[in-house]
Amino acid sequence: MKILLQKSFSILLIILACVVTPLSRAQGFNSMVEYRVKAAYIFNFAKYVDWPGEDSKVFKVCTAGRDDLGGALSALDRRTAQGREIQVRRDVPIDQLRDCQIAFVGESDGRLLSTVVRSLSGSPVLVVSDVRQAVESGAHILLAAIDDRVEFDVNLAGLQRANLKASSQMLKLARSTKPLRP
Repeated sequence: MKILLQKSFSILLIILACVVTPLSRAQGFNSMVEYRVKAAYIFNFAKYVDWPGEDSKVFKVCTAGRDDLGGALSALDRRTAQGREIQVRRDVPIDQLRDCQIAFVGESDGRLLSTVVRSLSGSPVLVVSDVRQAVESGAHILLAAIDDRVEFDVNLAGLQRANLKASSQMLKLARSTKPLRP
């Protein structure tokens, strides 16, 4: 079953690359295409990261601030990840982000990133951002738009501190991983 899931993740990312590249070249890599691809990555992170002791029937994807990738995250609402229904919540107060499984900090709300990272330190909440220095600032995953594609970097030390485990297949697809500290 796990091998099938890993192959599904790889196949989805390959399909995204095949679809996005021609679209972006034809139209310029416009923000809506970029936002949809980033939302698709976040959906896959929901499927390929393991959270400790989760028994809720709801999987919350929250934004810290108003940046919800131009509304693209709303496409995830009511979809299923790991047998749980996704609820997308926008502009969640920082003190309530601990109730979420994924907290997204968008570039336009980048000023919130360091506060979010500090507030969620050690909590099993996956912090994803498209702020340029997100991984260096302590976020777990950076979504980076480079030319006509979106790639991601992973902060392994941050994942470990949050007691989160990313699948090896997901990590193989990362552009880079910040290594675990000794």
